[in-house]
Amino acid sequence: MLKGLTLTLILIGYLCIAVFGTGVKDVFQWPGLLLIGIGFMITPIAFKDSRNIFGHSICNLSVGLVFIYMLIRALTSPVAHEASLEILLILVLFGFYLLFCYWLIEEKYRIIFAGILILLACGNTGVAIYQLDNPEFHILPGYDRVGLGGQLERPSGFYNASPHMGGFLQLVSIISAAFFLFLKQKIQRSLFLILCVIATGGVILSQSRGSMIALPIGLSTVFLFYLIFNYRSGHSKKGNRARTFLTIICGLCAVLGLGLIMINDISHRVKSVDHFFADASRSNFRSGAVDQWMESPLFGTGSRTFQHKYLQYRPQHAPFHQMDPKFAHNDYLQQLAEYGLIGLLLVIFCLFLHLLTGFKLANITVKSIHDHRSRIRFSLLIGAVAVLVAHSLHAVVDFHIRLLATAVPIIFCIAIISSHSMSSVIKHKKSLSLMFQRWAIGIIGLTIIILGFLIAPSSWKIQQAKNFLNKGEPAMAISLLHDASEINPNNATAFRELARLRYEKLDDDIPTLVKIGYAENALEAFKRALELNPLDWRSLLGAGVCEIFLAWHANPAMSDSYWIKAEEFLKKAIQVAPTKYEPREEYAYYKLNLAYYMASKGNFDGAYKEAVSAAKKFEAVPEFFVEGAPRGHRVAEGTRSSKQLLERLKKAK
Repeated sequence: MLKGLTLTLILIGYLCIAVFGTGVKDVFQWPGLLLIGIGFMITPIAFKDSRNIFGHSICNLSVGLVFIYMLIRALTSPVAHEASLEILLILVLFGFYLLFCYWLIEEKYRIIFAGILILLACGNTGVAIYQLDNPEFHILPGYDRVGLGGQLERPSGFYNASPHMGGFLQLVSIISAAFFLFLKQKIQRSLFLILCVIATGGVILSQSRGSMIALPIGLSTVFLFYLIFNYRSGHSKKGNRARTFLTIICGLCAVLGLGLIMINDISHRVKSVDHFFADASRSNFRSGAVDQWMESPLFGTGSRTFQHKYLQYRPQHAPFHQMDPKFAHNDYLQQLAEYGLIGLLLVIFCLFLHLLTGFKLANITVKSIHDHRSRIRFSLLIGAVAVLVAHSLHAVVDFHIRLLATAVPIIFCIAIISSHSMSSVIKHKKSLSLMFQRWAIGIIGLTIIILGFLIAPSSWKIQQAKNFLNKGEPAMAISLLHDASEINPNNATAFRELARLRYEKLDDDIPTLVKIGYAENALEAFKRALELNPLDWRSLLGAGVCEIFLAWHANPAMSDSYWIKAEEFLKKAIQVAPTKYEPREEYAYYKLNLAYYMASKGNFDGAYKEAVSAAKKFEAVPEFFVEGAPRGHRVAEGTRSSKQLLERLKKAK
């Protein structure tokens, strides 16, 4: 009974994440995460029978080393809140690894989870078909899909971005193909063939070029094992069917190719073979990640720092939709940049070890397939190996392991390989290793729940504040953001958004004294955000603007200090985000404001000098515009104002 409750909680939690928390609003992952945490926490009680473990300890060790190293680096990251989300991801994935590796190792449990993945695949494909006519539809009521770079033109199922749906569906397609080839009963094979076609059709709808490369390789891996299986088993009849199944697999690959051609006729995403690979490579992200790695080659710059560090290395004329990526779209290079050479080598070692072990296990067990149960076990093993092969390739152009909905199935496959020989359970005697794993997963569950209570309420308050802002109710948004900052004082986002809204009050028709109070409060909030995230260029920019306002309205004896602090903040913003035009534009306005201030005090020489500097800086700002930059910049207005001031100062001289 308790085992069933544990499994139900974990599966429902994963379903919540995979359906509602896959992209548009991360805050909707929390209900699922809390259910998973509760499931992990009661696992030591539910699974208290002792077993002997006959697994691959070196595989377990490689996963453990990756987990420990990444956890330590996340704890020391300079971006506290983002790092806490990375810690949460690491804990959840390691918890699932322990669960599938030591507890849910019987075929019935793994078939249930595979069934959940297939159910999600059918749901994603169904929603994707509906999105062909309703591209902005999202499963969350009231939350439309959002995206740039033509993302809304492509169906994405439960996900926000279509490549992530393609990455998930390719895993299900490969696993379904493995069951189709290695199960014996015709009804079962026919069912899994249909499911494989459905998942493959979803990949086509996603228009994910990475999936269209990785999926045929994964399917080819499955078929390679099928040929080996026929050869080793010595069954001539089955050997004669190899050509038939080869035709089917090639047909699936041909469907992918035809789908690519059809989709290209609709959206013109692929103009040539060179364009196919060049566009998918995200070369700007990759070069930025390598440059970031050079800052700290051995240990990296810390968890979740890429989204902040990339601004220092992004090419000036990168497309607008590639301006502020959270991920490098290359798991290996992002691992290298954030966790250093040690982190990358640990991940590569882990992947290589599991692939090698998987191939060895398949080679060893291929002759021991004699009944339906052994066929299921072998199908799961082959599917897991093929999924890992496909993912290892797809990770070059995307970041599926950093999204819970797609990362959990990958961890599921890794655990199958690690624990394949554990499937013969012996309830014999206690194992010290098993006791450690049992209580480790319990502690992980408790930690997830604690993190949930620390982070989730403030995240929900921030989401509510954004909803009120969209409705044009900033007063309610300010109240909610203030509550969020008190609930979780380590979330820089709450402080930054609160400061921004307070500063925007300066445009209202209110007494100057009240405006000064808003500016001071906004400045304090920006400073608090910078204490939590010193790489937040928006907070640096906001703090500088607040200092400029206070410099205009402060006591003349104190104005100089405000001007100096404003310049420090703005220069730091340029240093943190040298490829963004906004800090340079605001710094030019700082020079213009300082020129006007000096002129008002009778310092015409100083004012003229600052006005000349402002004019030059405004002229340089357009060099940092990106392709497709949004309208609303103030360069033309600033340039015109600088020239007018210079004319006035020339006459005054």
